[in-house]
Amino acid sequence: MIYFQYILVGIFGLIVGSFLNSVIYRLQSIDDIKKIFTHRSHCPKCKETLRFWDLIPLVSFIFLRAKCRYCQKPISWQYPLVEVATALIFLSIFFQYGLSWETLVWAIIAAILVVVFTYDLLHSEIPVFLVYIGLVLAVILVLLNIYHKGIFDWREGLNYVYGALCIGGFLGLLVLVSREKWMGIGDIWLGAFVGLLLTWQLAIVAGFFAFVVGSIISLILISAKKKKFKDKIPFGPFLIVGLLVALIWGEQIINWYLKGAY
Repeated sequence: MIYFQYILVGIFGLIVGSFLNSVIYRLQSIDDIKKIFTHRSHCPKCKETLRFWDLIPLVSFIFLRAKCRYCQKPISWQYPLVEVATALIFLSIFFQYGLSWETLVWAIIAAILVVVFTYDLLHSEIPVFLVYIGLVLAVILVLLNIYHKGIFDWREGLNYVYGALCIGGFLGLLVLVSREKWMGIGDIWLGAFVGLLLTWQLAIVAGFFAFVVGSIISLILISAKKKKFKDKIPFGPFLIVGLLVALIWGEQIINWYLKGAY
């Protein structure tokens, strides 16, 4: 029975990932956002309306050999990657929490982070209104985490608040000092969102990892002449990857560091 549940969660993740691709594509225009539930999907190149069999998550991409059925133009690899990533994340959440309120909240948060990650990577812009929604959900998650046998442990809750201040505050300082040349306002809110999902110790791990990996990738792109020193490189994806690293390996990294330090 448990294997059947994992199969269902994986399929559901692929379907949600397909929907998130539609959201990512339409986020550039308010009018397009309104059409998400009222207008059928179409090929972005030939504008042909896509049929049901063209939209089966992952399967259609494979059988169509990564080409549009109607114009034969290449289909972006973004679509299967987002679908598979969403499915894997949903499976990880289900493995951790099973059927619970935490699973539902984390799944919605994960969906928001997938959209923010991809949109920032494509357009170097963070959809801040989604981050606001994520912050509200993060507060709900914190309340669920600090609720024990009818009592809220507010001292434990402060650890999450410190996490938000740790990343969001530091990015805010960079924005203030650079006058938004190094970071944008959206990065501050995303940093607070990511930090609120972690304790302050794990937030330091996430922030450190994001800056280190971001610096390495930036140097590689500059060395390859893909970017210049003055070019902006989206920081949101690095923050989100840092969040994943902190959630999965954060405790081990902290223990390893403390053993080395003492």
